Amino acid sequence: YAGMADLYAFFIEKGISLLAPGGIFSYIVANKWLRTRYGKPLRIWLKSKCIEEITDFGDLPVFTGATTYPCIIRVSNQVPHMNPFVTKVNSLDFTLLEEYVNKKGDKVDQFQFEDEGWSLADSRTLAISRKIYQNAIPLVKYVDRKIFYGIKTGLNKAFVINEETRNQLVKEDHKNIEIIKPFITGRDVKRYKCTWNKLFIIFTRHGINIEQYPVVYKYLLKYKENLMPKPKNWRGENWRGRKPGAYEWYEIQDTIDYYLEFDKEKIIYPNICKQPEFAFDTDKFLTNQKCFIISKNDKYLLGILNSKVMMFFFEIRIPKLRGNFFEPGFAFMKSFPVHKINSRNNNEVKIHDKVVELVNYMLDLHKRTPQTPFEQEQLEREIAATDTQIDRLVYDLYDLTEEEIKI
Repeated sequence: YAGMADLYAFFIEKGISLLAPGGIFSYIVANKWLRTRYGKPLRIWLKSKCIEEITDFGDLPVFTGATTYPCIIRVSNQVPHMNPFVTKVNSLDFTLLEEYVNKKGDKVDQFQFEDEGWSLADSRTLAISRKIYQNAIPLVKYVDRKIFYGIKTGLNKAFVINEETRNQLVKEDHKNIEIIKPFITGRDVKRYKCTWNKLFIIFTRHGINIEQYPVVYKYLLKYKENLMPKPKNWRGENWRGRKPGAYEWYEIQDTIDYYLEFDKEKIIYPNICKQPEFAFDTDKFLTNQKCFIISKNDKYLLGILNSKVMMFFFEIRIPKLRGNFFEPGFAFMKSFPVHKINSRNNNEVKIHDKVVELVNYMLDLHKRTPQTPFEQEQLEREIAATDTQIDRLVYDLYDLTEEEIKI
């Protein structure tokens, strides 16, 4: 049992438990249980069973008109053999699924299935993954757990304002500048660059003395009905305000106890993207809940996170959404492997310094504004060349061979 689990997780357990000796269980079911937190109890339980086959369709549109992420799981009631046959289906361009699976699938060692999430990659890919992890530490440990969620206001139309409104509020009372901060959203974050659309957030965090900001109080007053926290004893049908919580109507909905981290130089990344898209922020942006921040001024880490090695882990570790989008939430990113530089190894120190140099150059390239199509083409070539140089250094750090790099 897991509190947030989809019901199918319980039906899988029940179905397998009802099998006669030698019986076979097989479902077409959503694939989220393979990686989500709520699927962990099910994954642990299944590792003691005889898993015959898992076929994962990722985000392919198997069922017309429905957004589903299906997989097929087959389990038999016999002694576990620990070598399930797994297939990641990358295309629906086949006549018979059986033929596709026989051609593309692979037997894997069930012991490689980690409780935090199962990867159905082939044996060569998983061997590379294990090698990379041997030369690294988890991201969450490298950054001292300083990975934080963006701000959920509960009503953006009240708290997120444009430049004109911001200027008017500051004009009426200059003290308001203390709580009106530059604000970006997930769509504003790209590789090495944040695009600011001149939005601001009225950051009335929990515990604020709103009497010090009467102009802001008056501005928010017109949204009061929609800002009210829902009382715990409310029994009506339609509550017009926000969710229940220990906050005042004029305050941001979530606590954000780590708000001071936003004022530091940091790495920002969106929670939905098609590739690693990590940017470096020196402008003290606050972000919405569609972003995560890594509170660490570390250009070396930025280069690692934007590298092809990390794209490799996006492919094998992070669930795919429809349209080839990834959702790199904390649960998945926290275990990503970061090579920690050995300060007594001169070669590693040189690689670290070269990565930092190239990342600084990359940040500069992304600040440029080409004036002509020719300049745009030149800039894109220079960015691609710098990316390649960073990738090569990262391959060296993880001691990858040419054959492993190809894979």
